[in-house]
Amino acid sequence: MGFEESALSRLRRYREEADRSLETRRGIEETARRFSERLFAGLEHTAALARRAGFGAEAERTKEVLVLRAEATPGAGEARATFALVPGSAAETDEDLMHEDLSSYTLDPSGYSGRVLGWSEDAGEEPCQILTIYADGVWKTKGIFVAKARGRMSDPDDVLNGFCLRILGRLLDNAALAGGAGLRWGKETYTLPDLLSGKEPPTELRWSR
Repeated sequence: MGFEESALSRLRRYREEADRSLETRRGIEETARRFSERLFAGLEHTAALARRAGFGAEAERTKEVLVLRAEATPGAGEARATFALVPGSAAETDEDLMHEDLSSYTLDPSGYSGRVLGWSEDAGEEPCQILTIYADGVWKTKGIFVAKARGRMSDPDDVLNGFCLRILGRLLDNAALAGGAGLRWGKETYTLPDLLSGKEPPTELRWSR
């Protein structure tokens, strides 16, 4: 076999591998996109229910980003969370987010995932909720809104809506800050002159699990 025939044979194998890789990535991205649509619809639905219950709650969506706002009473302060579908896919290496049937030592293409990330200004700049979605429809999450959960794309809407309600509930806790629901005492000193001057006591948001 001459050089050209050998090169073409090898390049065709590369082409087949590239096509399989691209198809796998497209499949994962599509599954993650469909999951994000269901998640965002669930957050919109639970925000509407919260308004019926007397809370201020809004879910504003622009393409692949959703901003969820919660207010216990008018003028009492607002808590906000932003969720976004992240483009692309990659091998999942976070043990807490690994697919149950896979290990970090054998990451075949079924071990690749897409992600939806959540941020809150009260939790700093890093993502505070990570949702990882696999090609077969399994999804897992960890973070401060929901410490740990898992599900499947085929789960009924009520199951996913219940997950969204847990997220909104945490936001309302931190918006209300009532009865210590969203606060904890800080470590700063609070003196009698502080009290008499009307200074607010040292408290901070409580992101307990």
